[in-house]
Amino acid sequence: MLNISPFSYGLIIKQVYDSGTIFSPAILDITPDDIKFKFMEGLRSIAAVSLEIGYPTVASVPHSIINGMKNLMAIAAETEIEFKEADRLKEYLKDPSKFAAAAAAPSGSPKKEAKAAAKE
Repeated sequence: MLNISPFSYGLIIKQVYDSGTIFSPAILDITPDDIKFKFMEGLRSIAAVSLEIGYPTVASVPHSIINGMKNLMAIAAETEIEFKEADRLKEYLKDPSKFAAAAAAPSGSPKKEAKAAAKE
């Protein structure tokens, strides 16, 4: 009848020009993960600078609190000061072998190991 068939057309971008600078078209292929990564990188930089100069910001306050807790744990380990969070640390320092069994992960499930031991 009309002899019309589907077709498409468009531009193939070779270069991008913006404010006197020429970029490759790969600059347009930014994914949400790229944006998230760059944002987190900037946030880490802000937190690091804020911690270094001693200026509290939303990014640096969690780090300041954790660093303060580390200092309190170190003081509690060296003195007779006791509080709930330092009890486990002091217990570990008294006898580290008690925690060695908990840190070692079993190679298989206990049922399989019991069956293997029973067969031998």
